[in-house]
Amino acid sequence: MTFRCKRLPVLALLLGAVTPLAAQQPAPAPDSTARGYAPTVPDSTPAPAPAPAPAPAPAAQAGQAPAAAPAAAPAAAPAAAPAAAPAAAPARAAPASPTAGRTVAAALGFIDVIPARSADRIKVELEAARAADHEADARIAEASSRRAQTKALIEAKKQEASAVDTRLKLAKKGKQDAEKASLEAEKRVVERQREFLERRDALHSAEFDRAKAAKQLAQADQKALEMELQLAGRRAERAQVAGKDATATLTHDEVIHELERRTLEAQRQRAEAAKDVASRDQDIARRRLELYTAQMAAGESK
Repeated sequence: MTFRCKRLPVLALLLGAVTPLAAQQPAPAPDSTARGYAPTVPDSTPAPAPAPAPAPAPAAQAGQAPAAAPAAAPAAAPAAAPAAAPAAAPARAAPASPTAGRTVAAALGFIDVIPARSADRIKVELEAARAADHEADARIAEASSRRAQTKALIEAKKQEASAVDTRLKLAKKGKQDAEKASLEAEKRVVERQREFLERRDALHSAEFDRAKAAKQLAQADQKALEMELQLAGRRAERAQVAGKDATATLTHDEVIHELERRTLEAQRQRAEAAKDVASRDQDIARRRLELYTAQMAAGESK
């Protein structure tokens, strides 16, 4: 009985050693001949060998119970927490605008629509415009006098032509052929002279209209220069208070803006008047050429 008790631990140890060896034997391949399909190709990758069981510790004394199974492997350490995502890079600052901190006028490059000029220069031009106004008055009077004289000559030629017609009729009625030929020639001369005088009158009329247009131009020029002179004075006054008195500066700015508008309007009217004078100069040049032609024809009749 004592011998059997001693053999039991030895058998238990042998059985524990045989069991892992049996587990290592490969499993038989399935028989596919009866099923009618090709055998499955086994995976070429060998299965990992199982870890060998630890050898049992020898019994310290006969009859002692077999050693307890090895303790279970310690639990795997918990997976490390994923690293925190890197902080987002700070947003790139937008480039500063080239107009930042600047006024609209400075950013867009505003200019003085009416260039600044000295008051002395404006006064010189203003005196010239006044002189042109007086000269236009003189031209008007001169052209008016010439027109009156020319019209009187035209009336005289008309009467002369009428007298020649009366005499010509009498000569035709009296069958005075020599007198008739002479009167017909005289009539042609009178008609050419009358035509010359009519063209001269047209020229004097054009000169009269041109003188009136020149007067309007001189007046428009004076108005524009007077407005510009006031503008120059206001600009000078503003420069004296700029940076010292904000209220006075603002008042000057409002007045300056109004004067600029009126000055530009006056300059536009002056340009229109100058255009009218230029067109009348062209008309005078054409009429003088016509008068020259008529004058040459009248001179050949002498």
